[in-house]
Amino acid sequence: MKKALILSVTFIAFICHAFFTGVADASAETINLKFATGFSPKHTMQTKVFEPWAKKISEMTNGKVKVTFFPGGALGKMPDHYDLAEKGIADISYTLQDYTPGRFPLTSVFELPFMITSATKTSVAMWKTYEQFPEFQKEYEKVKLLALFCHPSGGFNTVKKPVRAVGDLKGLKFRTASPHVTEALKMFGAVPVNMPITETYTALERGVVEGTVLPWEGNFVFKLAELLKYGTETEFYTMSMMVVMNKKKWQSLPEDVKKVIDETTGLVMSREAGRVFDDTNVPMRNLCIKKGMEILQLPTGEKETLKSITMPLRDQWVKDKTSRRLPGRAQRLCWILPGWRGRGARWRCIRP
Repeated sequence: MKKALILSVTFIAFICHAFFTGVADASAETINLKFATGFSPKHTMQTKVFEPWAKKISEMTNGKVKVTFFPGGALGKMPDHYDLAEKGIADISYTLQDYTPGRFPLTSVFELPFMITSATKTSVAMWKTYEQFPEFQKEYEKVKLLALFCHPSGGFNTVKKPVRAVGDLKGLKFRTASPHVTEALKMFGAVPVNMPITETYTALERGVVEGTVLPWEGNFVFKLAELLKYGTETEFYTMSMMVVMNKKKWQSLPEDVKKVIDETTGLVMSREAGRVFDDTNVPMRNLCIKKGMEILQLPTGEKETLKSITMPLRDQWVKDKTSRRLPGRAQRLCWILPGWRGRGARWRCIRP
């Protein structure tokens, strides 16, 4: 009897040990996060923002979190990257809002012509706008938003014909992926051709397009500077970008891991991405020059003409959003935007 009791206690102790050890082991299991991008593994954001971030959260969680990157469209085509995260094919995705037209109507305000000052300031303004306006938050309600940012201002880059004045744009075919840039190019008399950046080299090579509207980083990283001859600098436009996470994956994470991710994304990652873009702009410009590109400056008078031509796009944005009640507070957005120059005191805003 005594022997049976000892065996029973021993058995129960073994079961309890196995159970609790199993729980402990399960809680210590590595959390693998699949991070998809449609860009090259040498892309600026990959090497200077995302990889350092992945290393940092791994260190902060004592190796509990491991991020595996899938660059170059390994999990899907560039325009599909938002859906990859929303559907859980990827845990995290880096993509552009303009690849999913119509989903982010309020975020598109940052892409209106001549809105950008610097990538850092505008990226900070983007995140602060997201934090302050529930309407902005609603645009990302199907995912966990990790960052909002943009690249430095882009100008007109051409293969054969230099752009020294507004009239030089007439008839030129430019690659673009932004609805606002598309409309602006039409106003200038140019011909917009919408396509992902990854298809642009071949399009330039074959004459499908005659130029790009891109910052220096885009021209160099995607090797377009090998084909482009002229680059006209102007604060014409930027493009919104985002890092998003699958919502179910986020909800499944332990609280300590969520805390680490929250501490290293949001405003922190948005500002850092903008800063990295700004810091690499001049070096990328110099690399484009080494590839043979000639840098041109648009005269002040011509730049003001471009601004004047595109001003109706701002008025139309406000009119469209208020008429659709997207929000009725659309007018209030201007105070936080770094480059807004409206008509009259109602649209005057303060630079951050």
